[in-house]
Amino acid sequence: MKSWPRFMATNPSLLGSTVLVTRPEQQTQFISEQLTQLGAKVISIGVIDIMPIEASFWPKLALESQDMIVFVSRNAVMCFIAGFSDRLPATTRLVAVGAATARCMVEQGLRVDIQAPAPAGSESLLAMAEMQAVEGLRVTIVRGETGRELIADTLSARGAKIQYLEVYRRSLPQYSATEIAQAQSADIIVVMSAAGLENVCQLLNNDTIKEKRLVVVSERIRQFAQGLGFQCIAVTDDVSDTAVVHQVIEIGQNNGE
Repeated sequence: MKSWPRFMATNPSLLGSTVLVTRPEQQTQFISEQLTQLGAKVISIGVIDIMPIEASFWPKLALESQDMIVFVSRNAVMCFIAGFSDRLPATTRLVAVGAATARCMVEQGLRVDIQAPAPAGSESLLAMAEMQAVEGLRVTIVRGETGRELIADTLSARGAKIQYLEVYRRSLPQYSATEIAQAQSADIIVVMSAAGLENVCQLLNNDTIKEKRLVVVSERIRQFAQGLGFQCIAVTDDVSDTAVVHQVIEIGQNNGE
């Protein structure tokens, strides 16, 4: 059984609080356990359904000739592995945008040649020395349909030849009225992406949620949330579950101030 680090409760301010974590329940074990120990009620609902795209619908890309393959998320890794049956050459550098993606790559039998440091994400990856001198390199970005263009645009500007391999599509999940009402009762909402926040707004469909305390994992998402009208937003130190727990504790104890 996995052993989690413990967070000591020095202030019972999470007692009676309800935290909505907008990821599927099976991905929130650490967050749920730690916040529950501090007295919070945790609701976990996935706000993005991931639908793998069958490999037969992938574009015909010569992956064996690529200099670099960039995986932008765990979903990208899982859907790629589900559809790719060949071996990637040792000369192709495999890149992870963060620690969670890297762990997933290793678990699925892929090596990790380059991993973005904390706080992770596209910005951290693009700042690495290994991603500067890329002129003439052939780079495939494995992702879902649509998404941020920052990696592609930046590497293209540095002279790389970019192609996308889109291995999944996103959709809005469906929930019952009871489940939606339960989610709307949360005091604190945790979101992991701008797309996830958009879906939260669609699913809950109530402007009062914008008055709730919001925890996000990047400054970019904070700015996006501000544009949507959210008023109390806290940003984690990085994208890890531990950082999320710390920030929920802090925003809860400070009552969002």
